Amino acid sequence: MSSPIGKSRSLVAFLRQLHHLGQPPRPVMSAAGGPRRPREVPLCPAMERGEAQDAAALPGPTNWPLLGSLPEILWKGGLKKQHDTLAEYHRKYGKIFRMKLGSFDSVHLGSPCLLEALYRTESAYPQRLEVKPWKAYRDYRREVLADFVGRMDELCDDRGRIGDLYNELNKWSFESICLVLYEKRFGLLQKNVGDEALNFIMAIKTMMSTFGKMMVTPVELHKSLNTKVWQAHTQAWDTIFRAVKSCINSRLEQSSEQLSMDFLGDIYRHSQLSRKELYAAVTELQLAAVETTANSLMWILYNLSRNPHVQQKLLQEIQSVLPENQMPRAEDLRNMPYLKACLKESMRLTPSVPFTTRTLDKATVLGEYALPKGTVLMLNTQVLGSSEDNFEDATQFRPERWLQEKKKINPFAHLPFGIGKRMCIGRRLAELQLHLALCWIVRKYNIVATDHEPVEMLHLGILVPSRELPIAFHRR
Repeated sequence: MSSPIGKSRSLVAFLRQLHHLGQPPRPVMSAAGGPRRPREVPLCPAMERGEAQDAAALPGPTNWPLLGSLPEILWKGGLKKQHDTLAEYHRKYGKIFRMKLGSFDSVHLGSPCLLEALYRTESAYPQRLEVKPWKAYRDYRREVLADFVGRMDELCDDRGRIGDLYNELNKWSFESICLVLYEKRFGLLQKNVGDEALNFIMAIKTMMSTFGKMMVTPVELHKSLNTKVWQAHTQAWDTIFRAVKSCINSRLEQSSEQLSMDFLGDIYRHSQLSRKELYAAVTELQLAAVETTANSLMWILYNLSRNPHVQQKLLQEIQSVLPENQMPRAEDLRNMPYLKACLKESMRLTPSVPFTTRTLDKATVLGEYALPKGTVLMLNTQVLGSSEDNFEDATQFRPERWLQEKKKINPFAHLPFGIGKRMCIGRRLAELQLHLALCWIVRKYNIVATDHEPVEMLHLGILVPSRELPIAFHRR
């Protein structure tokens, strides 16, 4: 069985167009109304040297027969630390290099100018349309958030610690996206949780943890030997796809009148998608919403615990906008620039996804290299965010940079949701969910660091902490 994600690219593009979830940096409009080039960004010096070289000339780590650079990756810390190794390779080989891991051959990009060049080779901006379910969507978020924040007191021990915080945040994000997609509550925020939702969450974790292993050795080898990794990976996909299919079928069996203001029904009615295509797209959206949103919230809570002065400034902004007993609304976020800056800074410093992939659909020149159609690109977003070339004091958590120094920041140096046509289709869903959750939690709790020992980031499909995060929640 193969992942349905790869088969749904045209569908994903449609969803981005319909729900305007994946907009790239907007073009600046001229006085005449036409688009003009955005703020000038310096071209890569290599782009001005004349004729492009063949891709075979790309620098990179040693490429051993059959194994590629896998032995060196394993020696430097293994697949769990590959994001750190990639950053080291960029320092050694430059902004663009080639690497092969087993059967997986890719070209790595770690420069804003290269990402801008890639973006400018893509087609026109997708059209933006307004979709009716968004108001209902905002109401759903408040409903689930109220339940989650209300439950946090029960989850905290006498020191304010929440056991397995990441799992609890996964429950919250799962409950939120399912209510949006299916208008169904799974009861994950109750004391007794059903097997249906728990099995789905565990399947996502298994799929992501086995994905990296599937990349470095030929899939056909796993399939022919029926390895344990292959079995776990395909069984996880079966569970995920079966659950999504069941939820979609159940929802679409409702009357047309009931579906008239429904998120899922709106997508299905305003397109010519088959059920199979719909299953694939909703699966991708739900996967992104559950795992990466929970992970992003966990990291920003950690960053606020280590930077109490930032947390205090954020609290002051929230209190200045919201009356004491008023629930946060999406409309209130317009008046909270520091809140948005905090999330941006957390995603820069501790991203959930260290890199995204892109396959060239045509021959393209990047830097001084001519890359053929079909080349797999790795856009190393963590490298971009941690580079002193792009961000002054890059290791510091400083949200003010997004307010005071915004004009100095290259927009292609911070791409937590990807870029262009393949930008994350759940971007706006995730941002709204995270902004509201952060607003609720910070207003109710002082987030405290229980120790100040280093916490490493490990790559398990996404970047997760090496240990339970040392944070506690104290009622204000």
